[in-house]
Amino acid sequence: MTALAKPRRSMSASAKKKRTLNILRIAVLVIFVAIVLIPFYISFLYSVKTHSDISLNRLAWPKSPTLDNYVRVIRENKYVGIGFKNSLLTTIPTVLLLLFSTSMASYILARNNGPFYKIMYSVFISGVLVPFQCIMLPLYMNIYNLGLVSTNLGFILARSGLQVSISVLAITGFVKSIPRELEQAASIDGCTKFGTFWRIVFPLMMPINVTQGVLNTLYVWNDYSTAVVLLREDNSRTLPLAQIIYFGENMSELNLAFAFFMLAMLPVLILYLCTQRFIVSGIMSGAVKG
Repeated sequence: MTALAKPRRSMSASAKKKRTLNILRIAVLVIFVAIVLIPFYISFLYSVKTHSDISLNRLAWPKSPTLDNYVRVIRENKYVGIGFKNSLLTTIPTVLLLLFSTSMASYILARNNGPFYKIMYSVFISGVLVPFQCIMLPLYMNIYNLGLVSTNLGFILARSGLQVSISVLAITGFVKSIPRELEQAASIDGCTKFGTFWRIVFPLMMPINVTQGVLNTLYVWNDYSTAVVLLREDNSRTLPLAQIIYFGENMSELNLAFAFFMLAMLPVLILYLCTQRFIVSGIMSGAVKG
């Protein structure tokens, strides 16, 4: 009887340990979800409050939520239309430029192991380690000397350069996970290097390209630091700069600012939700080989 009872106690202890671990996992997940969702909750909460409601109780749900803040932002902020147009005209070309240039560069770096290519790869990814504050003045001077300050083209060139490092780092790792045998088979069939890349390799890179496309869209669309340095004129403002009018020396209109923020965030949020499965697959596939 005693010998039979011991395994039961052992199984019971194992079950309790497993249950405890599951509870801890759930608790950790709940904490992470809360960390992610709380900023969205506060943003939406402030966007449906009046200025007086925010002053009285910042985190309480208002008794009478209102959408007047959104209406006021659209009607009264003359930079909404300008910012939305400039954000589109800078984000789309930047993302497309990065898509094609970094895909080709990453393919060459991934398929060649010579010293030159290793050095070039190190040069590319070293940009990840350089803070923006270190290159802010040289960047402005170069764009100024080209006569591209307060232009969409200047912002596109600057923002593309800032995103090259992280894009090459991610895409190169993904290309290394693509079997070389596919390219060898295409070469035997008479396909050129150029044709092999565009017909065989580039379609297989869709998960990582979609991932980087969405991430680059988020970075460029929400960029404030580069925009405030390079876009000096009112008619060149992007959406992040159009929000400045709600923050003055003596007063901040947080309800209008957060309503503006919610409107500006909506396009990229929809894009992210629609492409989420590609983003996850792209990140996981890119992590197979470094």
